[in-house]
Amino acid sequence: MRLRDKVVFVTGISGTAGDKIATKCLREGARVKGLIRNKEQVPFCNKLGITPIIGDLTDREAMKEALKDVDIVIHAAAYLGGDRTTAEQSNIQGVQSLVDGAITAGAKRFVHISTVSVYGHFEGEVELDEASDLAYGHSEVYTSTKCESERILQDARDNGLKCVILRPGIICAENNSHWGDRLIAKLAAAEKVDWIHPEDLTPWVHADNLAEMCVLAATHSAAVNQIYNAVDGNYTENEFTVRIARAMNKTLIIPDGNPIRMTYNCNKIRNDLGYRPINNFEETVAQLEEQAQYRV
Repeated sequence: MRLRDKVVFVTGISGTAGDKIATKCLREGARVKGLIRNKEQVPFCNKLGITPIIGDLTDREAMKEALKDVDIVIHAAAYLGGDRTTAEQSNIQGVQSLVDGAITAGAKRFVHISTVSVYGHFEGEVELDEASDLAYGHSEVYTSTKCESERILQDARDNGLKCVILRPGIICAENNSHWGDRLIAKLAAAEKVDWIHPEDLTPWVHADNLAEMCVLAATHSAAVNQIYNAVDGNYTENEFTVRIARAMNKTLIIPDGNPIRMTYNCNKIRNDLGYRPINNFEETVAQLEEQAQYRV
C-alpha cells in the first residue's frame, strides 16, 4: 500500500472528487483527515471512515492546528461560482492559508487540484500542454482565481514545499457528479437540449481516476514540483452528453457558433508516473446511458 502509515489531509470532501480521493487514500493505507465546513457533514465523514476536521480554509490559525501531524495535503476544494469576493476568499486566500499551514507543519507533499480552465479559451484547433501559458487576469472569475492559486503553489515550491499540480477537465462519476448523475438530472428536466455542440471537445477524467492520479502525485518521486494535465482523453460531446440525451429521447438543437476544439495533452502523467486509467470512458458512458433510460 503506497500510503501506509501516512496522515493525509483532504479538502473538498463533500465535492465531486474529495470523497473519492479520501476513499482511495484509505485503501492505500493512509489515515485520512477531511476538512468540512459544519457538523452536519460529520456523519458523511464517519461513513467514509475518515476523521472530520471542522473549519474554514481562510482561518489561518485553524489550518495550522489541523495540519500539525499531516504528511500529505491534497487540496480538492474550490469555489466554482461567479462571485469574485467569494472566489478570492476560497481560491486564493484559502490556498495561501493551507500552503502556509503545510509549510509550518513540515508536510512532505502538497497536491493541488487545479483545472485546465487556467489555460483560458481559444478559437479553432489548439492543443495545450503543461508548458502552455496561463490566462492570468482572465475575465472569468473562476479561471483568474485558479491561475492565482497556482501562482501561490509555484512560490511555495520555490520556498521548499514539495508541490504537485494536477489540472483536470470535467470530473465525471456515476454518482455525486456534475458530469454524471447531475448531468442526467439536468437533461431530464430540459424540454430541449440546446446548449451543447456535438463537435465540442470535452477533456474528460473519471473521479476515481483522478483519485489514482492524486496518490501517484503524493507518492511518486518523479512527481515532485511537477504539473500534470489530469485528463483521460479529449472526447466529443457527440460521444458523451449527446449519447446520454439520446438515451432519454431528448430533442437536440445545435447552438450557433463554432464548436470548442481545444485539446489537452495528457501524455506527461502517463510517461512520468506510469498512470493508467482505472475506469474507462466507454464503460462509464454506457452506465450513464443506462441511468438515463430510467429517467424516461
